[in-house]
Amino acid sequence: MKFTRFLILMTLTFASVMATSSSPDPVTYVSASPCDAVARHYLDIPKDLDCEMIKWRLSLHKDPRNQSPTRFELTYTYGMTKPGTEGFMNGGFTKALKGQWSSTKSTAPSAGTDVYKLTPDSGKGSISFLKLDENVLHLLDLKGNLMIGNAGYSYTLNKQ
Repeated sequence: MKFTRFLILMTLTFASVMATSSSPDPVTYVSASPCDAVARHYLDIPKDLDCEMIKWRLSLHKDPRNQSPTRFELTYTYGMTKPGTEGFMNGGFTKALKGQWSSTKSTAPSAGTDVYKLTPDSGKGSISFLKLDENVLHLLDLKGNLMIGNAGYSYTLNKQ
């Protein structure tokens, strides 16, 4: 009788933990992009701040039960590049956004492709990425078009 109660209690505890936890191993994407007006808008980077580059680190979590999207963490560092290195002058500025993400099918520019929409907890506007394949995401502008980088940086995030 005691063993049966113990077994029931353990089963309920395990089910409760599984129902409230998200994926223990998020999928993480990284990139270095230009610090242009659209990226500044998405990330709330001041317009008057000298900024050449943004380094992105996006972690996407999924529900372990059904693999549906749950939460995201986006850490980004921005500022002026330090010549001859991959870093920033004076270390740059680092900030983070957290919130929920969702996946829908695109109608354009690539119909039927997944679009990942990040909705920050802070209430700021959403950020959207086109999923090009399992290893590559590409930032979309405010109208849903692919962002175009420059000679040094792109808006393509690669799976780490």
